Amino acid sequence: MLPHYLAHYSTFADRILVWDDKSTDNTRSILSASPLVELRDWPFDTGIDDETFLNFSYAAYRTARGRADWIMWVDVDELIYHPNMRHMLERADGLEVIRTCGFNMIGDGTGIPQFDGRQIYDRFPLGVRAPVYSKPVVFRPHIDIKWNRGKHALEHFKPRVSSNCLLKLLHFRYLGYDYAKARNANNYSRVGIHDGDKGCAWTCAPDYNGEHSAEWTKTLPQHSFNVLEASLYD
Repeated sequence: MLPHYLAHYSTFADRILVWDDKSTDNTRSILSASPLVELRDWPFDTGIDDETFLNFSYAAYRTARGRADWIMWVDVDELIYHPNMRHMLERADGLEVIRTCGFNMIGDGTGIPQFDGRQIYDRFPLGVRAPVYSKPVVFRPHIDIKWNRGKHALEHFKPRVSSNCLLKLLHFRYLGYDYAKARNANNYSRVGIHDGDKGCAWTCAPDYNGEHSAEWTKTLPQHSFNVLEASLYD
């Protein structure tokens, strides 16, 4: 997914910060090839889990104060989309958080495609609405933001938020049964490394077959539509 991530955010971002946790694949070389990327090492020896990363985020994003107008704090499989991003952000005076409308993209059912120079959403524009992925992750760095686990919602914090969704969050995660099954198994194994608590990964459990399970992905094509053309207000 990483080449697709860089291809998208390089169209409007001034800087792309990425933390790498001792990757053993081609991640570091892909990142180092981009002039926009500032590659940093994950500062802990205990690995990454949701709770650790959430607490780390609060200190890390503050380093952008005085250096950035907006931050998008996203996972690699999350692409914040607008056909004219720079123009939209420049018009967002008075806002501190911009609402996103989440969509689970479906691809062609075989997982992440090889990067061929095209944006992944131009190749695979179909998806379904995903309210849980309408994440408040586009914000100004001067605020003291507070999220729940996974950054799916704000907690104990009332910033100046856009009244409507102004951006789309395209989530490339549930791209076919085999791909989703492997991703869920990997996520489930990583959760609760320190305390054994896998509660926040319940949708990745091997015996779960509901929404966001591998089995659930088989139902997505029949409900899908062109996300790029969809209205944010339907």
